[in-house]
Amino acid sequence: MLHKDYASTVEVFVTELKTKVILRELVAGKTVLTLSPEMTISAAAQAMQQAKKGAALIVDGKKLCGIFTERDLVNRVVAVGLPPQETPLKQVMTTNLVVIHPDDSHWTAISVMVTHQIRHLPVVEGDQVLGIVSRRQLMALDNAIMEADIERREASRLFL
Repeated sequence: MLHKDYASTVEVFVTELKTKVILRELVAGKTVLTLSPEMTISAAAQAMQQAKKGAALIVDGKKLCGIFTERDLVNRVVAVGLPPQETPLKQVMTTNLVVIHPDDSHWTAISVMVTHQIRHLPVVEGDQVLGIVSRRQLMALDNAIMEADIERREASRLFL
C-alpha cells in the first residue's frame, strides 16, 4: 500500500499513462525535513518521527552538508552506544552524499540507489535542494506504472 503522500502523485502519473517520471514532477510540492548539524540525535529522531520521515537532510545555513537516516541511527549511534541526547548530527550523519538532478527519471534514481546501496536520494539543482526520494517511493511508483501498462495492454486485446 502506498503512503498517502505518494498515492495521489502515483494516481496522476498512472492516469496520464506515463512510463517515465521526471523527479522534478515527483518532488514538486513535497515537504523536505531539514535539520541543523548541531541538533542532537535525540531531537532529530523526534523530528523524523513527527514528520513520519525515514531520513532528514542536514543543512548548514542553506548548504546541504549531509543526510541522517534510520540506518545511520542504528549503525552509527545505537550499535556503538553513543548517547543520543548529547551527540550532534554532524558526528554521525552521512557526508559523502550521492545526489541526483531533478530532470533525471525515476528509473535513473532507482539505478543510482541500487549502485550506491542507498535508500534515500536528495534531488538537487545547483545549490538548491528540491526534495528527496526514497527507494520505497520509487519502487511503488514503478510498480503502479507497470500495473497500469499491463491493464492497458490487456484492455487493448479485447478489441482485436
